[in-house]
Amino acid sequence: MKKLIYILGAIFSFLQVGCDNADDLLNQYVKDGPIVYAARIADINVKSGFNKVAVVVVPAEDVNKSFFMLRWNTAAGSRDSLKVDYTESNYHEEFGGYFATLEMPDIEGNILIEAWNVDTFGNKSLMTDKGGYVYGDNYINTLLPSTVRFAQDNGVINFDNRVGAVDNLVSYEQNDGTFTKEELVVRTLTMVNPKKGGLVRSKTRYLINANDIDTLITPNYLETVIP
Repeated sequence: MKKLIYILGAIFSFLQVGCDNADDLLNQYVKDGPIVYAARIADINVKSGFNKVAVVVVPAEDVNKSFFMLRWNTAAGSRDSLKVDYTESNYHEEFGGYFATLEMPDIEGNILIEAWNVDTFGNKSLMTDKGGYVYGDNYINTLLPSTVRFAQDNGVINFDNRVGAVDNLVSYEQNDGTFTKEELVVRTLTMVNPKKGGLVRSKTRYLINANDIDTLITPNYLETVIP
Protein backbone atom coordinates (compact mmCIF):
# COMPACT_ATOMS: atom_id res chain seq x y z
CA MET A 1 0.00 0.00 0.00
CA LYS A 2 2.81 2.41 0.90
CA LYS A 3 4.48 1.65 -2.39
CA LEU A 4 1.27 2.56 -4.27
CA ILE A 5 1.03 5.84 -2.35
CA TYR A 6 4.64 6.72 -3.29
CA ILE A 7 3.96 5.94 -6.96
CA LEU A 8 0.79 8.05 -7.02
CA GLY A 9 2.62 10.89 -5.28
CA ALA A 10 5.40 10.83 -7.88
CA ILE A 11 2.87 10.90 -10.72
CA PHE A 12 1.03 13.90 -9.21
CA SER A 13 4.33 15.74 -8.71
CA PHE A 14 5.33 15.13 -12.35
CA LEU A 15 1.96 16.39 -13.61
CA GLN A 16 2.24 19.51 -11.45
CA VAL A 17 5.73 20.31 -12.83
CA GLY A 18 4.49 19.70 -16.38
CA CYS A 19 1.55 22.06 -15.89
CA ASP A 20 3.79 24.72 -14.38
CA ASN A 21 6.18 24.51 -17.35
CA ALA A 22 3.30 24.70 -19.83
CA ASP A 23 1.89 27.74 -18.02
CA ASP A 24 5.30 29.44 -18.08
CA LEU A 25 5.63 28.75 -21.82
CA LEU A 26 2.16 30.12 -22.54
CA ASN A 27 2.75 33.20 -20.42
CA GLN A 28 5.83 34.08 -22.49
CA TYR A 29 3.63 34.54 -25.54
CA VAL A 30 0.49 36.07 -24.05
CA LYS A 31 1.99 38.31 -21.36
CA ASP A 32 1.47 41.34 -23.65
CA GLY A 33 -1.88 40.10 -24.93
CA PRO A 34 -2.71 37.92 -27.93
CA ILE A 35 -0.83 38.44 -31.21
CA VAL A 36 -2.80 40.74 -33.55
CA TYR A 37 -2.23 40.79 -37.30
CA ALA A 38 -3.15 43.63 -39.65
CA ALA A 39 -5.19 42.82 -42.76
CA ARG A 40 -3.12 41.12 -45.43
CA ILE A 41 -2.45 42.80 -48.80
CA ALA A 42 -5.09 41.75 -51.32
CA ASP A 43 -2.83 41.80 -54.39
CA ILE A 44 0.63 42.83 -55.54
CA ASN A 45 1.78 43.43 -59.12
CA VAL A 46 5.45 43.74 -60.14
CA LYS A 47 6.22 45.59 -63.40
CA SER A 48 9.60 45.13 -65.09
CA GLY A 49 11.85 48.02 -66.05
CA PHE A 50 15.46 48.83 -66.91
CA ASN A 51 17.53 48.61 -63.71
CA LYS A 52 14.31 48.88 -61.73
CA VAL A 53 10.87 47.46 -61.08
CA ALA A 54 7.60 49.12 -60.18
CA VAL A 55 5.35 47.60 -57.54
CA VAL A 56 1.60 48.13 -57.33
CA VAL A 57 -0.01 47.14 -54.02
CA VAL A 58 -3.77 46.68 -53.68
CA PRO A 59 -4.85 46.57 -50.02
CA ALA A 60 -7.99 44.84 -48.81
CA GLU A 61 -10.98 47.19 -48.83
CA ASP A 62 -12.15 49.05 -45.72
CA VAL A 63 -9.34 47.95 -43.44
CA ASN A 64 -7.24 49.82 -40.92
CA LYS A 65 -3.98 50.61 -42.74
CA SER A 66 -1.15 53.09 -42.32
CA PHE A 67 1.64 52.00 -44.68
CA PHE A 68 3.14 48.96 -46.34
CA MET A 69 6.69 47.68 -46.46
CA LEU A 70 8.50 46.29 -49.50
CA ARG A 71 11.59 44.11 -49.16
CA TRP A 72 13.91 42.46 -51.69
CA ASN A 73 17.36 40.89 -51.97
CA THR A 74 20.15 43.06 -53.35
CA ALA A 75 22.85 41.78 -55.72
CA ALA A 76 25.14 41.30 -52.72
CA GLY A 77 22.59 39.00 -51.11
CA SER A 78 21.58 41.39 -48.33
CA ARG A 79 18.03 42.69 -47.96
CA ASP A 80 16.84 46.19 -48.76
CA SER A 81 13.43 47.65 -47.98
CA LEU A 82 11.17 50.63 -48.59
CA LYS A 83 8.29 52.09 -46.59
CA VAL A 84 5.34 53.40 -48.62
CA ASP A 85 2.51 55.36 -47.00
CA TYR A 86 -1.10 54.82 -48.01
CA THR A 87 -1.51 58.40 -49.22
CA GLU A 88 -3.21 59.91 -52.24
CA SER A 89 0.15 60.95 -53.72
CA ASN A 90 1.23 57.29 -53.85
CA TYR A 91 -1.98 56.08 -55.47
CA HIS A 92 -1.89 55.30 -59.21
CA GLU A 93 -5.34 55.64 -60.75
CA GLU A 94 -4.50 53.72 -63.95
CA PHE A 95 -2.92 50.80 -62.10
CA GLY A 96 -5.63 50.73 -59.43
CA GLY A 97 -3.27 50.56 -56.46
CA TYR A 98 -0.50 52.20 -54.46
CA PHE A 99 2.63 52.60 -56.57
CA ALA A 100 6.36 52.59 -55.80
CA THR A 101 9.41 52.38 -58.05
CA LEU A 102 12.39 50.40 -56.74
CA GLU A 103 15.73 51.36 -58.29
CA MET A 104 18.00 48.33 -58.71
CA PRO A 105 21.11 49.44 -60.63
CA ASP A 106 23.15 46.40 -59.54
CA ILE A 107 20.51 43.72 -60.10
CA GLU A 108 19.61 41.96 -63.34
CA GLY A 109 17.24 39.04 -63.76
CA ASN A 110 14.63 37.51 -61.48
CA ILE A 111 13.74 39.27 -58.24
CA LEU A 112 11.35 38.39 -55.39
CA ILE A 113 9.42 41.24 -53.78
CA GLU A 114 7.98 40.71 -50.28
CA ALA A 115 5.24 43.01 -48.97
CA TRP A 116 3.19 43.42 -45.81
CA ASN A 117 0.72 45.90 -44.30
CA VAL A 118 1.16 47.85 -41.09
CA ASP A 119 -1.95 49.35 -39.47
CA THR A 120 -2.30 52.53 -37.41
CA PHE A 121 -1.62 50.56 -34.21
CA GLY A 122 1.68 49.20 -35.56
CA ASN A 123 0.37 45.68 -36.16
CA LYS A 124 1.91 43.87 -39.14
CA SER A 125 0.10 41.63 -41.58
CA LEU A 126 1.22 38.28 -42.85
CA MET A 127 3.60 38.55 -45.80
CA THR A 128 2.67 38.49 -49.49
CA ASP A 129 5.30 37.98 -52.19
CA LYS A 130 5.49 38.22 -55.98
CA GLY A 131 8.30 37.61 -58.48
CA GLY A 132 9.47 40.11 -61.08
CA TYR A 133 12.25 40.69 -63.59
CA VAL A 134 14.85 43.46 -63.83
CA TYR A 135 16.19 44.25 -67.30
CA GLY A 136 19.88 45.15 -67.57
CA ASP A 137 22.65 45.59 -70.12
CA ASN A 138 23.06 41.85 -70.68
CA TYR A 139 19.43 41.52 -71.68
CA ILE A 140 19.52 44.57 -73.97
CA ASN A 141 22.57 43.19 -75.75
CA THR A 142 20.49 40.20 -76.86
CA LEU A 143 17.98 42.43 -78.70
CA LEU A 144 18.31 42.64 -82.47
CA PRO A 145 17.27 45.60 -84.65
CA SER A 146 14.50 45.07 -87.19
CA THR A 147 15.69 44.19 -90.69
CA VAL A 148 15.54 47.00 -93.27
CA ARG A 149 14.02 46.25 -96.68
CA PHE A 150 13.64 48.61 -99.64
CA ALA A 151 10.67 49.03 -101.98
CA GLN A 152 9.34 51.31 -104.74
CA ASP A 153 12.61 51.83 -106.57
CA ASN A 154 14.47 51.90 -103.26
CA GLY A 155 12.69 55.07 -102.14
CA VAL A 156 10.74 53.42 -99.33
CA ILE A 157 12.05 51.66 -96.22
CA ASN A 158 10.10 48.77 -94.71
CA PHE A 159 10.91 47.24 -91.34
CA ASP A 160 10.13 43.63 -90.49
CA ASN A 161 7.67 43.10 -87.67
CA ARG A 162 9.64 41.59 -84.80
CA VAL A 163 7.81 40.25 -81.75
CA GLY A 164 7.74 42.92 -79.05
CA ALA A 165 9.02 45.70 -81.36
CA VAL A 166 7.25 49.05 -80.87
CA ASP A 167 8.96 51.23 -83.47
CA ASN A 168 12.33 52.15 -84.96
CA LEU A 169 14.57 55.18 -84.53
CA VAL A 170 15.71 56.02 -88.09
CA SER A 171 17.85 58.46 -90.06
CA TYR A 172 19.20 58.14 -93.61
CA GLU A 173 21.81 59.77 -95.84
CA GLN A 174 20.64 62.23 -98.51
CA ASN A 175 22.24 63.26 -101.79
CA ASP A 176 24.17 66.13 -100.15
CA GLY A 177 25.85 63.66 -97.78
CA THR A 178 24.01 64.79 -94.64
CA PHE A 179 21.82 62.56 -92.50
CA THR A 180 18.22 63.37 -91.77
CA LYS A 181 17.01 64.07 -88.26
CA GLU A 182 16.13 60.85 -86.43
CA GLU A 183 12.45 59.99 -86.38
CA LEU A 184 10.31 57.19 -85.01
CA VAL A 185 9.00 54.82 -87.67
CA VAL A 186 6.69 51.90 -86.98
CA ARG A 187 6.80 49.97 -90.26
CA THR A 188 7.32 52.20 -93.35
CA LEU A 189 9.23 55.39 -94.22
CA THR A 190 9.28 57.18 -97.57
CA MET A 191 12.70 58.76 -98.10
CA VAL A 192 13.33 62.16 -99.70
CA ASN A 193 16.42 62.47 -101.91
CA PRO A 194 18.10 59.31 -100.57
CA LYS A 195 21.71 58.87 -101.62
CA LYS A 196 22.39 55.74 -103.65
CA GLY A 197 25.09 53.85 -101.79
CA GLY A 198 24.38 55.91 -98.66
CA LEU A 199 23.36 54.52 -95.30
CA VAL A 200 20.19 54.01 -93.35
CA ARG A 201 20.87 54.02 -89.59
CA SER A 202 18.28 52.42 -87.36
CA LYS A 203 17.65 51.16 -83.84
CA THR A 204 14.59 49.25 -82.67
CA ARG A 205 12.57 49.89 -79.51
CA TYR A 206 10.95 46.98 -77.72
CA LEU A 207 8.22 46.61 -75.14
CA ILE A 208 8.84 43.04 -74.06
CA ASN A 209 5.62 42.69 -72.04
CA ALA A 210 2.56 44.92 -71.99
CA ASN A 211 2.98 45.15 -68.20
CA ASP A 212 6.51 46.67 -68.43
CA ILE A 213 7.20 50.27 -67.46
CA ASP A 214 10.16 50.79 -69.84
CA THR A 215 10.80 50.31 -73.52
CA LEU A 216 14.21 48.86 -74.38
CA ILE A 217 16.25 50.03 -77.37
CA THR A 218 18.94 48.08 -79.22
CA PRO A 219 22.38 49.34 -78.13
CA ASN A 220 23.94 49.73 -81.58
CA TYR A 221 22.75 51.16 -84.87
CA LEU A 222 22.04 48.86 -87.78
CA GLU A 223 23.65 50.40 -90.88
CA THR A 224 22.06 49.34 -94.17
CA VAL A 225 23.34 50.44 -97.58
CA ILE A 226 20.77 52.11 -99.83
CA PRO A 227 20.81 50.22 -103.20
